[in-house]
Amino acid sequence: MNISQRDRDLGTAYAMRPSASRTELTEVGRGTPMGELLRRYWHPIGLVADATDIPRKVRALGEDLILFRDRHGRVGLLHARCCHRGTTLYYGKVEEDGIRCCYHGWKFDTEGRCLEQPCEPDGGQFRDKMRQPWYPVAERYGLIFAYMGPSEKKTGPRWKPTRPIR
Repeated sequence: MNISQRDRDLGTAYAMRPSASRTELTEVGRGTPMGELLRRYWHPIGLVADATDIPRKVRALGEDLILFRDRHGRVGLLHARCCHRGTTLYYGKVEEDGIRCCYHGWKFDTEGRCLEQPCEPDGGQFRDKMRQPWYPVAERYGLIFAYMGPSEKKTGPRWKPTRPIR
């Protein structure tokens, strides 16, 4: 960028320096300083009523996720893109014990385990090796909380409310 002295003297906006930001405090993706800090805490990601048999898009800490409740009443929070071919699970079908991908029909439970691989030889020889990325969730105080950090901390969020919860 070549800024002339005349532009500087006139004080036009063209002569402004490009803005700079300190991204170490604003980026929250995995592997970033603030992202790693925030992932050590439980985050509310929706209301209990948001988890239904219709998949719901959720964006938390820079990640696209899918929130659903299977027909056994278990809440699941999975990575939005299927680990098989990358299609979105938003269009998946929630079934008795998990969510089925709309593309090839792979079914995952609320903890990302692959339960079925239709059209694969012997019902899916690698079914036990495939896992959809997932996060643990807890239902508390009418909210659904997710823990997006390392596996060593998984106890649910607990605090004493300052006033009665209705």
